[in-house]
Amino acid sequence: MPDNVRDEHSVDLHPAAPKTIPAQPDFSHLRYARGYVLHPENLSPDVPSFWRERTFAGRTFRWDPRVTLAVASSGDHEVLLCGHALDPNLATTDLGRIAAHLLEALRSSRDEYLDILEEMFGQFVVLDRVHNLVRAQTDAIASRSIFHDEQATLISSHVNLVGRTLKRKPSRFTKWLSQPKNQDFPGRTTPYESVWLLTPNTELELGTGEVTRIGPRPYEPLTVEQAADLMQPVLEKQVEVLLESSRKIVVSASAGIDSRSSLAAFAGASGKESVEVFTYTKALGSGRQSRELHRDKLAATMSADLGLPHQMFDLNTAEKPPKEYVEVLRELSSRRSNTVISWVYHSHLPHDSLHIRGQINGVGKWHFATMLHFSESLELSARRMASLTKRGKDADRPLDDSWWELGEEAFQEYIDTTQLRSVPSGYRMTDLFLWEHRVANWNHAHIVESDVTFDTYQLFGSRRMIRLMLSVPELDRVQLTLFRELIRRMEPRLLEYPLNGKQWEEPTYDLPLSAYQSGTTRTWAEVQSLRKRISKANSLLKSRRQEIARLKKKLAQAESESLELREQLESRQHDDEASALQRLKRGVNGVRARFNR
Repeated sequence: MPDNVRDEHSVDLHPAAPKTIPAQPDFSHLRYARGYVLHPENLSPDVPSFWRERTFAGRTFRWDPRVTLAVASSGDHEVLLCGHALDPNLATTDLGRIAAHLLEALRSSRDEYLDILEEMFGQFVVLDRVHNLVRAQTDAIASRSIFHDEQATLISSHVNLVGRTLKRKPSRFTKWLSQPKNQDFPGRTTPYESVWLLTPNTELELGTGEVTRIGPRPYEPLTVEQAADLMQPVLEKQVEVLLESSRKIVVSASAGIDSRSSLAAFAGASGKESVEVFTYTKALGSGRQSRELHRDKLAATMSADLGLPHQMFDLNTAEKPPKEYVEVLRELSSRRSNTVISWVYHSHLPHDSLHIRGQINGVGKWHFATMLHFSESLELSARRMASLTKRGKDADRPLDDSWWELGEEAFQEYIDTTQLRSVPSGYRMTDLFLWEHRVANWNHAHIVESDVTFDTYQLFGSRRMIRLMLSVPELDRVQLTLFRELIRRMEPRLLEYPLNGKQWEEPTYDLPLSAYQSGTTRTWAEVQSLRKRISKANSLLKSRRQEIARLKKKLAQAESESLELREQLESRQHDDEASALQRLKRGVNGVRARFNR
């Protein structure tokens, strides 16, 4: 494309303007905070009146002015970017520049466009138009979600804006969520019938609802040192750009790997005066809670040693949120996170700052693989995915139990619609399950409840960074070796602190991967058979307990009847004794009368 044609474009930039939003005593100004909706002109989603709007691709785009919007246009090509983003190659968070950069790439080829998005960080939604074809995708981890109907006529950051606007009926998958110890809706399902969640690594075609897989890309196996060589400069560049952006940075820390990695990245940076750290604790100080409290206090010690200001919030004594505030949170997601934590954020931390979190780091830790029996395949079936969304006794149900069918159906739809089995060789389904379902779905509730206070940012949250985390040997991943190496390079003092109550030891290569998984010497089939026997035994035990309860009830009834008869007998005996006494008294009185005569 000639340079004179390439440069012919316009950028419509709407900077974030949170101070223009009037606060309301009922907290209604926080409804769908930092959200957006794209809809046809004949629909009217119930969004706050202060939301801004503009036309995009023949539709109406509305958004909360707490976030920035940039639209770059050139003839039959347009790019819309809403939220906040960081392009490490441009070294900027300027959405106008980033949108223009994306447009330039889009006009050249779709591959170049996707190349840029591969490396972008932030919390955003991006739409592009080429002639009449309009596509949408989220950031790498869907920290700004896309919910849509079957034809993608309407998309939004919040599921209620789709379901309520289109007047959809409740989804039958709500039954799945109502089961005890459940964590998420299965697959891409939502509380509304035929309303779906767009998962990471996919893009959505508006008007047809077609979902296309765009990631993850193939990776080259790397050593820990090679991966760290590629990741460290990106971490340092992000920190540099974020600190130059003049935004207040707040880092949530618990002394674990995720927050420790974030602290290491900021510790040696110039300009870290704009960074503050906080920890919330739910521990009261006994047993397991005592260990958690020690960990939380350790975060404060680490922050102090690094010269970073720190606040500790005790959720046991924290003020409960007003009921009006809780009602606003109810509208944001189908699942609650923690309304007290959200209120602590809103009451004590700087509004419209940037909150550094690290949930996506779990993808690099071989997380779900450690939860499986060592004889299981890591190429999860739809039913096995469903079982991983459950906790407690439900998670131990045999997989051949029909109880799993509803969840299995939803995850099979996710597998088929997103072409999950088409990912490049080398990727584990356990990792993609965590990345595309667990983080995008479970994390959504946490993020929207903090959106009312600030934006969210993850230092490992680009598709390229996640790919690099997954490129190192699994034996290193399970021992957190890559994170250890990055921390050693950026702030080695953080290696001296205990990790999960133990000294953080150097990695060892003497044990097989199976040593880090659950299970005994029994095979997975044997474990399933054993679980089935246990399930039958539990059913029999339940039946016998019900029989015992019935007999106890019958015994109690018999005892009650016996007591009643005893009382009747005692009453009758009392009456008989009283009657005999009366007769005796009359006899005595008769004798006395005759004697007196």
